[in-house]
Amino acid sequence: MTVETNQERKRRQARDRKRKQRERERAHKEAVGARDFTFEMYRGTAEALERLAKVGDFEEQAEVLTLLIHGADKFAQRDPSRFMELISVTGRADEARSKR
Repeated sequence: MTVETNQERKRRQARDRKRKQRERERAHKEAVGARDFTFEMYRGTAEALERLAKVGDFEEQAEVLTLLIHGADKFAQRDPSRFMELISVTGRADEARSKR
């Protein structure tokens, strides 16, 4: 049996703690049904998301998206017309005319 130095023991314990932490996080994500969502975002959308995060004083843009999805879902369930109003997109030409 080899003798473990203090430094080696601390490293092993740190590795074990990190492994257990990763296992707990993985189990938690599985339990709550977490999944990754990746999409391509263009400049205008990224700028809009940054504005929303700033106005709402959010540290993470993912939180803004989560709350927007849940809010839109409530609109869709209670009043589909409000949901349709929320998701209606005007073209850039319409936006430019309205700014005049």
